[in-house]
Amino acid sequence: MLKRLLQVFATPTEQEATATVEKIPLAAAVLLLEVAHTDGEFHHSEQALLGSLLKEHFSVTEEALEELLELADETRRNSHDLHQFTREINKNFSQSEKEQIIEAVWQLVYADGRLDHYEEALMRQLGSLIGLSHRQLIDAKLRVSKA
Repeated sequence: MLKRLLQVFATPTEQEATATVEKIPLAAAVLLLEVAHTDGEFHHSEQALLGSLLKEHFSVTEEALEELLELADETRRNSHDLHQFTREINKNFSQSEKEQIIEAVWQLVYADGRLDHYEEALMRQLGSLIGLSHRQLIDAKLRVSKA
């Protein structure tokens, strides 16, 4: 597993195109898992939604989902910050796509029916790291909380 992790984040140039395709869902999965674990609990509803969000927004197949989530969880536990993951999102997504991503993350935050103050703080940090304004972050939050 560690070998695969190193391959994804330290890719040789001949594998660069493939690695970029793999880095994006991995980065998203790590961020989603981090948010899901922020309040100290990983609810079944969050776990179910996590898979749906990865399939819907990042074209992850059902067959690849379990392996991606295992790798993302290991990566999350071994990482020290979120910058390496948000960097991939910043490099590969437009501003409107970033807003869609943050909206998906808000959906995960609200999957357990409540907003923890740690989750809210992490969402502010994520919004800033991917270049969203406070207004964009709040607009995404409101769209999700009203749904």
